[in-house]
Amino acid sequence: MVSYRKVEALSRGLTILRYVNEEPDATVGSLHAKSGLDKATIVRMLETLEHEGYVTRGGGAQWRVTGRTILLSGGYSAVREMGRLASPILSESREILKWPASFGIFDRDAMIIADTTHDWRGMMVTRQPNHRPPMLTTSLGRAYLAFMDDRERNALLDLLRRDPTGWNVMANKPGKIRDLIADIRAKGYAVADNNYMAHTFGGDIWGMIVPVRGKTQLYGALVIMVLRRVIGEEEGVLDLAPRMLEVAPRIAEALGG
Repeated sequence: MVSYRKVEALSRGLTILRYVNEEPDATVGSLHAKSGLDKATIVRMLETLEHEGYVTRGGGAQWRVTGRTILLSGGYSAVREMGRLASPILSESREILKWPASFGIFDRDAMIIADTTHDWRGMMVTRQPNHRPPMLTTSLGRAYLAFMDDRERNALLDLLRRDPTGWNVMANKPGKIRDLIADIRAKGYAVADNNYMAHTFGGDIWGMIVPVRGKTQLYGALVIMVLRRVIGEEEGVLDLAPRMLEVAPRIAEALGG
């Protein structure tokens, strides 16, 4: 419970900064479409952020974030520390996993990539450390969601229901979420939503993930990205799931057992 009403202007400003960060060349029109704020308000927010040094105007009417935004994440060390501990295991496990892999941790309302081997064998996948995949449509988010503590999961779903748009639209479908969780728990792994993968990677890649768990703690999740033209999903999970279930406990042990 908060002791005061939120500052709407600050909330809107942070929303605009986040949306500019998500686009290589944001415009007032694109920010209006995403945020629903009127264009005059968006212009005031952008000009204020420009004055503070967090955004800059590109050529024409485009806006971009500046390097100053890096300062906003300087105090957040969890992803760096978890990535540092997981990195040796990911590197040692390349031949076991066969495909580019990432380790992600939970970050309030999404996952965040802590470490990755996505440049392995020339296969580049645009999911680098600090990227925040959504919870309900990515294999990374789904696997973590399925094995969360019930109370924490309910709190997360309550948070996602406040903005059930985009990739969080499933937040308002509790029956579908229950079925999804039951299926993941029974299998021990999760796969990504096909629509999300098609939108993000053009349908060329499918993703698979297993939770990274110690005896008493859920640390995060391990994901691999696979080219469909090399191996399909149905055949791939039979070969790759046991490999991932071999590597995940080693990451958990490196993170503290």
